[in-house]
This record gives sequence, structure tokens and C-alpha cells, in this order.
Amino acid sequence: MDYKINVNFDRFEEQLKVVDAHTMGEFCRILVGGIPEPQGNTMIEKKKWLEENCDYIRTALMLEPRGHHDMFGAVLCEPVHEEADFGVVFMETGEFLNMCGHCTIGTTTVVIEAGMIESHEGENEVVLDTPAGIVRTKAMVKDGKVESVTLTNVPAFVYQENQTVTIDGKEIRFTISFGGSFFALVDSEQLDIGPINAKTVPAYTTLGMKILKEVNEKIPVKHPELDIDTVDLVEFYGPTPNPDKADMRNVVIFGDAQADRSPCGTGTSAKLATLYKWGEIGVGEPFVYESFMGSLFKGEIKEVTKVADYDAVVPKVTGSCYLTGVATYLIDGKDPLKYGFLIG
Repeated sequence: MDYKINVNFDRFEEQLKVVDAHTMGEFCRILVGGIPEPQGNTMIEKKKWLEENCDYIRTALMLEPRGHHDMFGAVLCEPVHEEADFGVVFMETGEFLNMCGHCTIGTTTVVIEAGMIESHEGENEVVLDTPAGIVRTKAMVKDGKVESVTLTNVPAFVYQENQTVTIDGKEIRFTISFGGSFFALVDSEQLDIGPINAKTVPAYTTLGMKILKEVNEKIPVKHPELDIDTVDLVEFYGPTPNPDKADMRNVVIFGDAQADRSPCGTGTSAKLATLYKWGEIGVGEPFVYESFMGSLFKGEIKEVTKVADYDAVVPKVTGSCYLTGVATYLIDGKDPLKYGFLIG
């Protein structure tokens, strides 16, 4: 079957060109055309420009009927730094984001496999300019397919240890660490929910959103060098049921009650910084993080560094991404739901 179509694209308000993919289960919708070039002298300014001028584009692509509750994506744009190949601002159902590991892996895979950048067999470097800073990636290409991507993330560090909040009468201990965004890292074994898996994710999601709200109301955070001043994600971690494959399992909660299907690249970075601070991992030692679905990221500390007065690490995270589609999404001016909606 191969029916011909002849759509009158001129009658639509917007024509949004995207490449769809997933990184170890977590969606990546990469916007590659259809909006004006984001303006700004820094990537943070470009993110703010998108927030002020194109938030309806974010909702149209992330929410129903074009997306879903747990949708994720990114906007490609011109970089600020000459060394970068592309600028990228990440987005999800609730907001634009500074950094995302799984979507960095996805973006690198997309720009290579969609022919947006020259590539060759073997290792290819792609440099991305993000609101969190320069992120270097190396993609291994075989027979034209990106088999894996290793990202060297921005420096990660432990911001505050031994923090507590009280949720529903129970005190919960956590650590705040930065891995591209600020995370509250919570040991799941102190909770009564049970092992991290698909069945318990709804309970972890509900608790994670309560923790996020409480943390941001009571504990001020401020990156010493970047304009980032909120805790955006809660990372529950615990034992893996597959110790022959992974070191630990997690579920990361963020946005509007979203649960990351991947092991979360920025979350892996934050975890590496935390483990290093606790003396549980050294430079060059592998750490395999598992999502609640069983998908894996390999993490490693490349080197140690400083972020202002904070001891920090430079994390490397490796994972794989798979293209699922190429599409032009249309916005009909007469559609009462043209900018999307969310249920639940």
C-alpha cells in the first residue's frame, strides 16, 4: 500500500519538522525546523527566548494529541560557542530544560543518522552547546548506524548532603547533587514503597513530586557559575534485580509527574559525583546504572575538577538511541486544541 497525499500546507499556521527517536526507552523528539532562530548571546538567553516566544510550540509538540504525558524533546538552534556544532535546548511537557543526558545522546544520533552533519565509520565527535554548558559527544558509527554515544557532561558535584524533608509525616533523607540540573537523590530503601520497578513507579512518581515541591519551597539552591536555581528532578536509587548486568537501579521523576524510562544521563552524572564524594568510586571505574525498565547506561568519571569551591567530577555517560520516525506536525488555526492538552 502506498497512497499518494497532497496536503495544502499553506493553510496551516505552523509546520513543525521533527525527527523522533528513543534513548533506551525514553522519547526524544528533535525539532529541526519550522520556528524562527532562537535569539540570545548565551544558551541560557536562547532558552529564555524560547520560553517567552515559543512555549506554545513546546506544548504543541509535547502534549496530546501529538505527544503524551511523559514526552521529551529538544530544539536545535545555532550554537553560541564557535567550537560547537549545534545549539540545543531541551523540553518536556512542563517546561524547557537546561540539560538532559538521554536527549543529548538522542540529539547526537539524530544529527548523524539524519545527515545533518558529516560523519564516517568509527568514532565521530559532535559538540553541543546547551544552557548548562558545552557538552562533547563521541558517536561510534558502523554501517551508517550510530551504535552508541558517549557524552562528556558538564562538571557534576555534590551541592548539599544530609538534607531532610517531611512528607506525609515521614522524614526522608536525601542529597542534592548537580549533573547538568540539580537532583535530589533519595535512597529507596528508606521508604516503604518497595523495589524500583514498573509496578511501583506510580507510587515513586507521586512521592517524587511531593519531594520536589517541598525541596524547592524550603531549600534554596544556586549554581555558582550558571543561572540555575531550582531542583528539577528527584532520583530514587536502590538495588538492581540484575547484579550481573548493573550496579544499581533508579527511577527519575521530573516535570509534570514524569518518570524517565531511561537511566537518565544527567542523573547518572549526579550519581557519579555523589559516589565519588562518598569514596565509593574512583576515576576511570565503570558504573552501570539501570532504569526501572531494565535499560542501561554506562557511567565513568573522566577526571576530577572544581566548580567554584565545590569538588567536582567530569562524568562520561554511554548509551544508545534509535530513530523511530520523521514527521511534519501541523497546527491548524481553527483547531480549538491546536497547542495541545494534558489529562491527569
